[in-house]
Amino acid sequence: MIRPLARGGMGQVYLVEHRELGRECVAKLVHEALAGQPQLIDRVRIEAEALGTLNHPNIVSVNNFGTTTDGRPFIVMEYLRGRDLGRELVSGRVFALSDSIRIALEAAAALSAAHSMGIIHRDIKPENLLLHEESDGHVTLKVLDFGVARIIPGVAPNAPTPLAQPTNTGVIIGTLRYVSPEGATGIRVDARADIYSLGLVLYRMLAGRGPFSDNLKNGDLITACLTEDPKPPSRYARVRIPPELDEIVLKALRKDPDERFQSAREFGDALIFVQKSLVESMGDSEALAFALDSTIPSPIEQTVLAVRKISRSRVSAANAVLFAVVMLATTVLVAILVFKLRQGMGTP
Repeated sequence: MIRPLARGGMGQVYLVEHRELGRECVAKLVHEALAGQPQLIDRVRIEAEALGTLNHPNIVSVNNFGTTTDGRPFIVMEYLRGRDLGRELVSGRVFALSDSIRIALEAAAALSAAHSMGIIHRDIKPENLLLHEESDGHVTLKVLDFGVARIIPGVAPNAPTPLAQPTNTGVIIGTLRYVSPEGATGIRVDARADIYSLGLVLYRMLAGRGPFSDNLKNGDLITACLTEDPKPPSRYARVRIPPELDEIVLKALRKDPDERFQSAREFGDALIFVQKSLVESMGDSEALAFALDSTIPSPIEQTVLAVRKISRSRVSAANAVLFAVVMLATTVLVAILVFKLRQGMGTP
């Protein structure tokens, strides 16, 4: 062990050195007083198996899982450098539009991978989305903490085995401010609950606040979640939000799961469409400014330049056709003029 990093209600987190791998890792260790609770041990097992199965660049990876000699479950994961999105938002950071879209896209990609395995996160919130600083300076979103994940049996053969003792219906799982309407009623949720939660995260990045008053607590917050229709994030945003993005966020936040995006991939595709539309509607300098406006170093500049290259190639092709037409017309006019001059001069 190198040093402690954090302590919570369920356990401690330590920075450790993995002897076999020769690199720094993070170890989550359950409190000794909780080590005898079968359901808690089972949840640690599910988180370890889920992270071990999901080999995705936007999901924290696991290196080891086991039990100490005194019966305390632990998970060893990759060591991530950076700050979680929750701390960034609390600090008052105003996210560039390009950053907000990119973060939501990477989170949607992670959720799509998890959902394809029948793994429902159930606690998507800013604090579980970490902006990891890569060695090359790029920042990659990492989804953390699958500790309350639900496993839907039969979706994938290599998915983790569901809890031996499932959570009772009527129990709210996750963080209340980011829970879906169906989750707030305590019923069992599916992938669309994660989409709702990610919609709330995107809303907060765009608007600097949630769709419901930040002063609401517990019962009042649940009531708002179940009954209030969110206003478009552009109403509160400090940056210009295109109407198409407003529509995407509000669709993710529909009360009825059947009216939301039906998959994280569909959500991501809608965001990509808006991203490309924004770039294609800009001039070259504006498009590059949109990319460079990002305060999170990323390959987004390559995406912007690729889109502009396609646009330029289309313009170049059109210009080439126009040039050929003009040249042909000029040739015809010159030929006519020469012919008339010869007629006017006559032949001796």
